[in-house]
Amino acid sequence: MLLKRIFPVALTIAIGWLVLISFLPLDRSNPLVASLVNVRTLLIEWALILAAFALLLGYINLIAVHIRRVRQGESIFYSIALIVSSWFALGLWGGSVLRALQAGLPLQNAIRGTDSLDGVFNLIIAPAQSALGALLAILVAVAGFRALRTRRSVGMLLFVLTAIIVALTQPAVPPIGAILRPIRELLIDPVTTGGLRGLLLGVALGSIVVGLRLLVGADKPQSD
Repeated sequence: MLLKRIFPVALTIAIGWLVLISFLPLDRSNPLVASLVNVRTLLIEWALILAAFALLLGYINLIAVHIRRVRQGESIFYSIALIVSSWFALGLWGGSVLRALQAGLPLQNAIRGTDSLDGVFNLIIAPAQSALGALLAILVAVAGFRALRTRRSVGMLLFVLTAIIVALTQPAVPPIGAILRPIRELLIDPVTTGGLRGLLLGVALGSIVVGLRLLVGADKPQSD
């Protein structure tokens, strides 16, 4: 009971308060404060190492799950595509590391070699993200028109008009965009910026509340 419930919660609270106090504007010339900062740095390095191993275990588990699905005959095409593409990207990264080591770079810098992966990103991932962004815009527009047909209201009409103005003021529509761009810059951009900042503030406040609940022991995920 002690090792399974009380000890993990107490350890989490102690380490959390230790790291939080070390970030306060204290006198770094004080030996106690300097030791506290050194302990914080060590704990953060341990956390990064554990996160790296957790990422590696997650990747191994993902590959194992899809290999098992291929053996069972479930979504064979998608599972094979995921496995082959992941091994291909891993091979490109390994080739970049070997080339960097042969060029005389230190191991730490060689591990960060991403020349081949940058090429894959520019050729595959970036166009795929652009295509998904375009599909998302079309999906939002279609959803707005359908909602306007079923439920006609001022708010829904403003939503559809805003979506049309934003779509027409993109660089792909230069004649109409030059006319509607002042409307977008005057009315839509300030509202959008304010909404995004509000969302970011909400996420930050939510993270602070979750962290404080962990520090005071209100939430105990370790004992669940």
